[in-house]
Amino acid sequence: MTANLHILNNQGAMGHIKGLLMSLVPRAKSFIFYDAECHVAWKSDSSADYEVDRFIAEQPDDILNGTKYGGTCIRSTLPTGRTVLLLRVRTNDGIALGVLAAIFSRNAGKASWFDAQAIEQALLPIADVIAESVQLRVKLGSIVGIADAAETELQFLYQLDQNVHGVARSHSGLAQLVSHSGRYLGVAYSVLLLPAKRIRISATHSTWKDVDRKALDSSMLETLFPRLQDQHEPVIFEVPARENSTNKAEMGYQVMLCPMLDARGNVEGAIAQVGRVSGEPFSARHIRLMAHIARKAEHVITQSFDAMTGLMNRSGFDGQLEESSKNLEGSDGAHQLLHFDVDNLQLVNDSFGHEAGDDVIRRFAQLIESVLPRNGCAARLTADEFVVLLTQSSCKDAEDFANLIRKQTDQLRYLQGDKSLQVTVSVGIAEFEPGSDEPANSLRDARIACQSAKDHGRDRVEIYDHKDQSIIRRNDDMQLVTDIQRALESDGLELYAQAIESLAPDGGAPYFEILLRMRGINGEMVPSGALFSAAERYQLMPQIDRWVVSTTLKSLRAHLDYLTQTGATIAVNLSGQSLSDDDIRLFIEEEITASGIPPGALCFEITESAAVANHKKAQAFIDALRHYGCKFSLDDFGAGLSSFAYLKTFKVDTLKIDGSFIVDIDENVISESMVAAITQVAKVMELTTVAEFVETNQTKTLLRKIGVDFAQGYGVGKPMPLAEALGGVMTQVKAS
Repeated sequence: MTANLHILNNQGAMGHIKGLLMSLVPRAKSFIFYDAECHVAWKSDSSADYEVDRFIAEQPDDILNGTKYGGTCIRSTLPTGRTVLLLRVRTNDGIALGVLAAIFSRNAGKASWFDAQAIEQALLPIADVIAESVQLRVKLGSIVGIADAAETELQFLYQLDQNVHGVARSHSGLAQLVSHSGRYLGVAYSVLLLPAKRIRISATHSTWKDVDRKALDSSMLETLFPRLQDQHEPVIFEVPARENSTNKAEMGYQVMLCPMLDARGNVEGAIAQVGRVSGEPFSARHIRLMAHIARKAEHVITQSFDAMTGLMNRSGFDGQLEESSKNLEGSDGAHQLLHFDVDNLQLVNDSFGHEAGDDVIRRFAQLIESVLPRNGCAARLTADEFVVLLTQSSCKDAEDFANLIRKQTDQLRYLQGDKSLQVTVSVGIAEFEPGSDEPANSLRDARIACQSAKDHGRDRVEIYDHKDQSIIRRNDDMQLVTDIQRALESDGLELYAQAIESLAPDGGAPYFEILLRMRGINGEMVPSGALFSAAERYQLMPQIDRWVVSTTLKSLRAHLDYLTQTGATIAVNLSGQSLSDDDIRLFIEEEITASGIPPGALCFEITESAAVANHKKAQAFIDALRHYGCKFSLDDFGAGLSSFAYLKTFKVDTLKIDGSFIVDIDENVISESMVAAITQVAKVMELTTVAEFVETNQTKTLLRKIGVDFAQGYGVGKPMPLAEALGGVMTQVKAS
């Protein structure tokens, strides 16, 4: 059995072999097929590889017949250090037809990505194709047609890989796998069934179009699927003909069932190829081909579905939404998008642990699944956010469905011993009509409506209305979130500094608070209130805090000598969200260490309300960084009803008196008394005090008389860019 290299290399079909091989094993440098006499029959590039040729020629019997090497695949290291994998190509009877060589770079065999067994499994379908083609051409008296015999199947596999890769986010990827594979095998009917995920995708390829496909599916689910439970490879079943039946589906045929496995290796469904039109049985090559396609389908499922709930994930839902929007074109109907947010999930996690929270999520997904109509699909977007698409539905249909889910969340009450916690859900609805903007915008509108429902008390349904003021405000927040994310990615945020003045007669060391500013796309300064409101609402504060800490330390690094000589203090704000971020403390310590800035030069400010909201985590956070050498200030102190009670709990260095007591202290005796009381308690606890919102010298004089240590406000100094503030102080230091 010899092959003519010149003729093979001039066959256009061989390009499909190269394309498929490179697609399946992209790290291989080249491929060579040697025939049964160890002559080169085909190679993926035009250059000669004498080292591999010599390796094959020196031990042909060992390589082809296994006299030295066992198994189907041989792995060896060449003298130059390159790795070669040799896959034996044989007939079903074990007769050697040749060997396919995959050549890798030097030391590739030692790399973490190199998995000989996985590479072998990827190449086995090609070895089968080559084997069948070689045998066919031998029977015809010529092996030159290896490319012609392999072309169709190789092209099919290659194009299928390319096509499915482009649409794997949606059902389209699965539909292409089912349709193309059935057409290629020449079967009457193909179907993919995943009952737990509500997936049924079918294709009829012949005169079976009149057959009751759903009845056929039910029959297979009842009689054949149970026999797959311990199978991981395709299985062929013979369905006998029924006597005197003229129904094409009852005249006897073969069914090939290809098990679909979940992430744990359990069978969760199958692809069924039913009844070859030619009447010929399925071959071993067909089985190998469908095993490959089943693995590809599993990959699509993994990429498109949430492992915990079995619902689609964000990626899969985006694809489904895109397809559904196309179906609206030229239609008079509309789709409805419902955004669900489980209200008390964080409270469940904090009270009973994350396993309890996961249980609530799974049960909520099951609740949606149990009442989801035929025209609906559901997805889990994030930890506690779900979305449902109702196609060709009215707003009333969506509202009825939302209220059905909302009322049945009584089932989600979490019980543990004598403790219980009621879980509720907020729902937002947005309509998607023909001619609407991008589907993603409708999804955003549904989310905005859901957030409005939470703002209005939770456990309710809100319908998106662009005239509603709360919706308008939420819409503005969503746009601002986009701007914030853009600013974080492109360093579009700015640091300012505001001086804090010592009220002691002899003055004191320099003291600044770092403030964050952001400019809009037109260069205008975004109001700080709007900036932080949007960032807190959409959980961006930890990212912002990290940026502020990192950028502040980088800016201060150039003034290290000044900080050391003057004993200056730089105050940096941290949000309540960061206090719950277990990683940010380590991040801060690492950034300080890398910068060389003395930890004692930094005073982190947290608001009283943020500290009280999660006082155990807050105190652990404070204790750890104070132990590292940093200082802490309790901001807006006095605003809460239990300020003095919690003061005994928090070990801080400074109290920043809430500005509401300072703005009218000259006129309001109660404000003056409150400030005096806070100052007196602070002195007993050996804490320093800072008064905010100081606008006049008269206020400074009164604060000095009461005993407040520091003053901050426009009466002391306006905020200015950090670089400018540091430059000004440096000039004063040098002048003195």
